[in-house]
Amino acid sequence: MEKIEIALSAVLTLALDANVDEKREEAREKVHKEFQFGRARLFRPEVAKRVNAEIQEDKERLYVNFKQQGPEKRLELMQCLYRLLLNFSKLASFHGILKGHQIFTQVQELAEDRSKFYLVTDYFKTHPEASFRDICEHLDSKNSRLIKLKTNRNSPLWAPIPPSWQKAMLKLPPTMQPGEKELWRTALENLPGRVEPYLSRARSLATDLRSTNTLRVWPRIIREHRKRRKKLRAAKEPGSAGNVSAAPPAP
Repeated sequence: MEKIEIALSAVLTLALDANVDEKREEAREKVHKEFQFGRARLFRPEVAKRVNAEIQEDKERLYVNFKQQGPEKRLELMQCLYRLLLNFSKLASFHGILKGHQIFTQVQELAEDRSKFYLVTDYFKTHPEASFRDICEHLDSKNSRLIKLKTNRNSPLWAPIPPSWQKAMLKLPPTMQPGEKELWRTALENLPGRVEPYLSRARSLATDLRSTNTLRVWPRIIREHRKRRKKLRAAKEPGSAGNVSAAPPAP
């Protein structure tokens, strides 16, 4: 992160006008904010189009400025910028791989745990500050309704407790054995050292920008990109409405 900001700061110092210090500082601050929050976003199709236009514009502006320098200075600046952008790309790829692996493990964790997935994607959206007791009561209530409806145990609607908790509760005295409708509350009372960190982790994932983007925003944006690519391919295919040649006039 620090090396990337240093590299971008070096690009900004290429300006020869000594009176642009204030603007340069504003640009650095903007870059810092983009790296803090921007890496958690995925470009929408319209944003990607705008970014490509900005890249082309900046390439032209740099080319014009380099042409104003002498041949030796121009070569030195271009070599410096080339190495700078190449190293920046390497660092960005490295950080992207690390963040991608982190996102993958988070999604895998949620995919394997229906209860946590439900809390992250649904419950905490409307009850972000719920107490551990409230959360467990809600999950027990949810399961109780499914029991009454005789819902299949393989249904993703269930919010089961982890198997290891269930095994631990089997060791409780017979008088303390919980019924199916109070598993979460009993686990909280007798296994707080397991239940509370579990619920805290779910709450943390529900408020994490990357997790919420991965679960809600990214799928929608990816669908938009796919739709646009599909339309472009359809328009280029022979015989499509956009490529049908005008029929010759009838004799």
